[in-house]
Amino acid sequence: MYDAHFDDDTDLDSREVIKRAYALGVASVCGDPDHEARFEELRAQSPDSYDESLVELAYDEGRAKALELKPNAEDSTEVWETLVETKLRSVGVDSGAGPTGLPDALTRSDGEPLTGRRPESLDLPSFLEK
Repeated sequence: MYDAHFDDDTDLDSREVIKRAYALGVASVCGDPDHEARFEELRAQSPDSYDESLVELAYDEGRAKALELKPNAEDSTEVWETLVETKLRSVGVDSGAGPTGLPDALTRSDGEPLTGRRPESLDLPSFLEK
C-alpha cells in the first residue's frame, strides 16, 4: 500500500516527510512489513530534533487513527483508503492567499486588496493632526 502510493524519493521537504510518516503509521497497522526501516529513513531526513519529534508524532497519529478504524473496517485496504488516499489527498496546501493572491490579513472583507490606501482605522485622530 505504502509503496504504491509513495515513490522512493529521498529529497523531501519537512511537510512531505510528515505526511509520509502519517501514512507509514497507517501502513504499519495495515500490515506493511517494511514500516520500521522506512520510518527510520524518514526520521533520518529530519534536519533537527524538533522535526524528528514531529515525524514521530505523525507516525503515532497515523497508527492511532488506523487502530480506531480497524475494528469497524472490512479489511486493511479500507483503512488505508479512508485515512491516506482520501484524507491526505483532500488536504491541500493552504497558501493563505485570498482571491487576489494576497494573504487574508491584507484584503478587505469584500475581497479588494488594502494596498494603495490607508485603512481608516489607522488614520490619526483629528486632534493629533496639524
